[in-house]
Amino acid sequence: MSDSDDEEAQCRTVKITIVGEPSTGKSSLCYRYLGGSGVPGSGTQGAEVMAGQCLGLRPSVPLQLCDVAGNALATHMLANYLYASDIILFVYDLTNLQSFEKLSVWITRVKEILENEVKKPLMALFGNKSDLEHQRAVRLSCVQKFASEHLLESFKGSARTGEMVTHAFTSLVGRVLGVKARRLPPLMINGKSPLPKDKELNGHTPISLQGEPAQSLIMNRKTLRKVQRKASSTVCAVQ
Repeated sequence: MSDSDDEEAQCRTVKITIVGEPSTGKSSLCYRYLGGSGVPGSGTQGAEVMAGQCLGLRPSVPLQLCDVAGNALATHMLANYLYASDIILFVYDLTNLQSFEKLSVWITRVKEILENEVKKPLMALFGNKSDLEHQRAVRLSCVQKFASEHLLESFKGSARTGEMVTHAFTSLVGRVLGVKARRLPPLMINGKSPLPKDKELNGHTPISLQGEPAQSLIMNRKTLRKVQRKASSTVCAVQ
């Protein structure tokens, strides 16, 4: 793809439709990714459409996030919500086995609706609430088997903490546009972060040690480990 074709592709709006059972944190994921707290006011009724930008790609990509209510599976409106989707993200709660088991019904229904579509959307899994790992009810082996059977890319993260949220959304948008994402350097250089200066990027705080002075290039092991832990929430950029 030439540079002009690449820029033209990224100028179009990418639609991401988020589906799954009630109380899995779909709305929280959307709010977190768009730079909010990750805690919406109340449950979604029908579907809520939000506009934003994928700032992890250059140039930034316009996005339309369609947050579908958990009870939409049993309604005829689901087909309308899925219309023109570039990406469909199936969300489940790591601490709720039933929310994961019900995904098979969601996927079957979605595939039925999209059966006659010439261009199929990219589909992926997102296991939410990884900050409650100690309460995990869904085995990793089950997730891997399910993802393999349905040819789905799988992510795990937390809308509450922001872990892996930006990485998941940016990776999927990059795949739709044919753009490969890479990880930015996690360490500071000459006391400055190599990340953008923005306070937050789609809900992720750039890698730094909040409440501590800027670190020099030479740092002790304890500080280095702390920086590397901060780097676990990855911000993506175009390679």
